[in-house]
Amino acid sequence: MIKKRGLRGILILASMLCVLTGCGKEETPGTQEEKNSGQYALSYDNEIPEGGIKDDDKYNHKLFYRNDLLQDIADPQMIYISDPDSSEYGYYYLYGTTSAAVGFEAYRSKDLYSWERLSSVMGHLAFEVQEGYAAGINFWAPEVIYDGESGQYYLFYSGTKAGEANGFTYLCLAVSENPYGPFLPCTENGLTEASFLLDVEKANGEVDEKDRGDWLGIDAHPFVGADGEKYLFFCRVADPGDRNYDSVWGMRMDSWSSPDYSTLTKLTSVGYLTVEQTEKTEYESATPRNEGPFVHIRRRDDGSAAYYLTTSINGTSDYAVIQAVSDKPLGPYTKLTEEEGGILLANDNMSWDHVRGPGHHCFIQAGEELYIIYHEQGDRQLGAGWDRYLAKDRVTFAVNGNGQEIMVVNGPTWSLQPQVEEIAEYRNIAGEAAVTATAGQHVEALTDGLLSIYKNVDFITEYETGETATVTLDFGEYREITGLMIYNSKWYEKAFVDVARVELDFRNEALPDGATAYIENLEFDWKSYKNANSDDMRPGGSAVAVFSPLEVKTIRITFECPVERPQELELIDAEGYIVDQTTVAVSEIAVLGK
Repeated sequence: MIKKRGLRGILILASMLCVLTGCGKEETPGTQEEKNSGQYALSYDNEIPEGGIKDDDKYNHKLFYRNDLLQDIADPQMIYISDPDSSEYGYYYLYGTTSAAVGFEAYRSKDLYSWERLSSVMGHLAFEVQEGYAAGINFWAPEVIYDGESGQYYLFYSGTKAGEANGFTYLCLAVSENPYGPFLPCTENGLTEASFLLDVEKANGEVDEKDRGDWLGIDAHPFVGADGEKYLFFCRVADPGDRNYDSVWGMRMDSWSSPDYSTLTKLTSVGYLTVEQTEKTEYESATPRNEGPFVHIRRRDDGSAAYYLTTSINGTSDYAVIQAVSDKPLGPYTKLTEEEGGILLANDNMSWDHVRGPGHHCFIQAGEELYIIYHEQGDRQLGAGWDRYLAKDRVTFAVNGNGQEIMVVNGPTWSLQPQVEEIAEYRNIAGEAAVTATAGQHVEALTDGLLSIYKNVDFITEYETGETATVTLDFGEYREITGLMIYNSKWYEKAFVDVARVELDFRNEALPDGATAYIENLEFDWKSYKNANSDDMRPGGSAVAVFSPLEVKTIRITFECPVERPQELELIDAEGYIVDQTTVAVSEIAVLGK
């Protein structure tokens, strides 16, 4: 096997390049043995830098993204400028907690990776406090929504009263004609630059006595329901005296500046599946927090709408995102249990050593794909400090064990993932192939688009085999392919050490009748994907092979079982004896092609 590791391109020996891409020569190149057998060793790049994964961006960005935590921002929220008449058309705009003492920065990008700081371009912050504003400090968690009727961008945020140091935060509203600002306090519908958004007297007049208070709030989330109505969700912060835990509330809005207080509704109770508090959740810690709400609407096949209320829970290090489901914008909502897939984003009950504090998120549509945008702590292993950085992962839907269609996040990831399809030349086409295996079960799991991440979720399955088996992906026609990603199991005791053999049936000008390119012993980066503190996996990692584009019709991937593990990866039972690995499991296969 000829193997060359590179940074961005694939270097292939001249003779091999002619075989795999065609040179127009009369004589077919390659060794005589290869000519006789019709099988040619494939040169490829496994994208493993010396020493394993490093905290840099030295990988093929045309094919992959990775959460390298390069953009420092907390509480991220994102919008896409879809108006072709706008000067900002095609940009993703990013907002977040950035300059808490004075206001908010805004950033823009067209690739969801390289972010341009707008204050350096425009000469001003997106929002900057001035004397006379209602809030004077502690500016947190901005969220922007565009209103097509008014042609205005509305910025919801929270802040502390000017001159007060008690940290009590209130919801505020600002407006601008441009996504980069400057945003100024909204003065519609009786609001002034010295006004907070919620009128305490009106709010208290619409709720039971036990729920009355000062209406402190953070993390406002505006959205438009399937019914076309405007809604606002927010986290109601505990009032002085701690009468209420931090919980999510919602209401309909007559306009973005005018709440319909008669619809003010409590939507979650910390530590419970519903607001009635009849059944406790098992995944919420002692930290009383349901914050950072964001709602995703999904149309069912019958035309009805399902509302997914997602919210962050717990403390700094064990921060996580969960989901609750309802048929109506204002509920009632029911949180899903962990077994039902209730946890969208977490560090698997604090068992991981490579992710800390994923949460406070939003969702963004990128072409045909849905992504979750969230922050993580910069110190992945210790989980200390308040430095938080931008991350993203794919979102899909699956049916859980109760028959419910639920949101599923392929993450949080630390590994290479296929590049965002909207900006990528090659996308994952594995799901378009017919998949079979000579042995094993759950072969359908290999191309279902779902990464196996969490140990307590069993409705997302992995392919498993107890004997040497070959998986075949048959596209039925030739497709241009440039890379493979073979995702390992989340279970340490079932994970493959390497992929025994990969075969690709291809054709080109030099070999119009076809031949087979092969890779033997495709390496998996155990140094990066084994938990440093225990015999556990850091899930979401794959064995990668990138090569010059080939016209491929069929791919065969062989896994050997039982597995001979090297000494450093030996399986040890409870009594200290070395045991054999009798099962191999694979989470997913991605084929980067056209």
